[in-house]
Amino acid sequence: MFSKSQLALFIGAVLAAPAVMAQTHVETTEVDEHMVVTGRDYGYKADTNTSAMRIEATQLETPGQVSIIDEQVIDEQRATTLGEVLRNDSSISEGGKGRNRETFFLRGFELDSGDSFLRDGKQHWSHYRQPIELLERVEVLKGPAGLLYGKSAPGGLINMVSKKPTYETQVNVSQDIGSDNESRTVLDVSGALNEEQTLRARAILSKHSYDSWRRYNDGSTPSTERFVGGLFVDYDVTDNTTVSFHYDRTNDNGSVDTGAYIVDGKPVLGEKHVWDAQWSKIENDVENIGVDVNSQLTDSWRVAASYNHQDFERRDTESFTQPDSYNPATGEFLYQGYDRWDHWKFDTANVDFVGEFDALGVSHQMLIGANWLGYYYKTQSQSDKNGCDADGKNCNYYVGHVGQPMDKPADLHYSNGKSKSPTERDSYGIYVQDMVTINDAWQVLGGVRFDRHETAQGDYNNVLPKAAVIFHPAENGSIYFTYSESIEPQDPVNNENDVNDGMELDPVKGTLYELGSKWELFDGQALVSGAIFDITQENKVVNEDVNTGGNTSITTQVGEQKHRGAEFSVSGYVTEQLALNGSMTYLDAKIVDPTDASIDGNRPADVPEFAASIWSRYSVTNNTDVNLGLFYEGSRFGDEKNTYKKDAYTRVDAGIAHTIKYDQNLDVIMRLNVNNLFDTDYLAGGSQTKTIIGEGRNYMATVQFNY
Repeated sequence: MFSKSQLALFIGAVLAAPAVMAQTHVETTEVDEHMVVTGRDYGYKADTNTSAMRIEATQLETPGQVSIIDEQVIDEQRATTLGEVLRNDSSISEGGKGRNRETFFLRGFELDSGDSFLRDGKQHWSHYRQPIELLERVEVLKGPAGLLYGKSAPGGLINMVSKKPTYETQVNVSQDIGSDNESRTVLDVSGALNEEQTLRARAILSKHSYDSWRRYNDGSTPSTERFVGGLFVDYDVTDNTTVSFHYDRTNDNGSVDTGAYIVDGKPVLGEKHVWDAQWSKIENDVENIGVDVNSQLTDSWRVAASYNHQDFERRDTESFTQPDSYNPATGEFLYQGYDRWDHWKFDTANVDFVGEFDALGVSHQMLIGANWLGYYYKTQSQSDKNGCDADGKNCNYYVGHVGQPMDKPADLHYSNGKSKSPTERDSYGIYVQDMVTINDAWQVLGGVRFDRHETAQGDYNNVLPKAAVIFHPAENGSIYFTYSESIEPQDPVNNENDVNDGMELDPVKGTLYELGSKWELFDGQALVSGAIFDITQENKVVNEDVNTGGNTSITTQVGEQKHRGAEFSVSGYVTEQLALNGSMTYLDAKIVDPTDASIDGNRPADVPEFAASIWSRYSVTNNTDVNLGLFYEGSRFGDEKNTYKKDAYTRVDAGIAHTIKYDQNLDVIMRLNVNNLFDTDYLAGGSQTKTIIGEGRNYMATVQFNY
């Protein structure tokens, strides 16, 4: 752990180093002019994406909005969580952070842990904080993606793209020291392992620790320790075939902070008060291992096949405090003991055949593919409520007192509780997609998927179509119209604390109509994109907190959710010195359920009407950059009944970086970031009793060695 005095010394060294080194490295700095300018031609603009159509396609050939947050933005912001990365896209809003994981809404629809996240184009179980250190970029695919990915939310998908081995040797070492005793060390080594460069590998290790700026009831401090390790290997078997292997592990062991209790817009007992017990801990241990094969079969056809196995264990010990039971007169509140063990296994397999050929007087880029997903889940838990009868009824909660440690129930261990039978399901899909280029001006995309889900409760078959038309009025622009669908088969409610435990749920369905346009401006250095869209979701699942008969939640399905909106984004260079990555989103979202007057016509929780973000980099000199970021989030409701509202806010972040070029091989980068520069008070995602409070002004100082 690092104290604030150590942080101050480190920041001072970062700020002083450029002035000192300017005297001793004048000649090498002149060499650096050419090197840095060459590297900056990329800016924040990405010309291609891999997730939208499972083929290499330019942004102008993609009939949909795809936001790409590249490694340069991630590095400049020193992002350590997926939420810090995704704040750069205004179409994404943040939900709660219960059980030490992040939840998000894309175009107003919640992203599910098992269906809405991809790693390198494969479904990824994301029930934990993602290892950002392993990623080179994050792609936000907007709109239903049922054709290629089957079960998915109508708002879209998040694709996390892993770093790849390099041909040339590179060694990157970085040390971050920040507020709240934060420390992160990252080692990234990559290169060829033989003279022919046919065997390449990349190893990444990260150790991250930090305290919270908030405090438990007894005054102690929540803290977290994280380890991330990854190994990526590419082997060129022949000139046309490459086999890739990957393995990564994430261990996240942290204290629990489910959020604040808000009354009349203010946190009860102050913004630093944590209602969870000081003994609340969650440890996530996740392993991914897999292999990919890419081969050029003929001049016209290539194949990509993959398999990945994910093994995830979680130990969850919590207090499940009820902040709304707090009595100001006595300082008392209620809580219970809860201990749980979870084990997930997530297996995926894909095979895609891509052909490029001419037929019937037009050009085709055809995709024929299939995928499989196997899901396994087992859990055992003990919920300890003081004073229960032998039959588990008439329970009383434990009583906590403000300012005192919360007692941990004796013999609290998941092995003393119930063990449910494992949940297993298999999902299969076969899909065909054809991008037809009629001439330089017109392209047509069509596709269909047959999807099957097999569970112990029954089998579900679905057919999902997609169609799009793209018009290119000029070489640097396109206009498109898209229709697509999504489907989310639902498992029965599996929560012994839910009123409707065991109830079967209908599939959730979504449809999209979208009209958009994309243009490359400033000699191709910037991409400007915009769209208007209409999405309808049927059979939405809603989970609400209750306190009825010993139950803590109730799961139901409402009629529909209708979202209409508009988006605009820009990325790349707008001048030789200024690069921007910005977006804005307007969203008219409402729930339609005539059977429930309490939510009919309401706005979904944590979905603002307007949001905007912009991150910029200005090159003061060839060696020094300054960054400025503005993130605006409109007012949002904290629940489906719209009884709790959070005010709009604007957060400003800033940074400065200086590069020292020692020689042609070694760069040293000194960086200082200040988040929430103006110390703005704001409420992020979460319900009224579990609202995430935005942290005040905080700092991060960094030294990076790039060889």
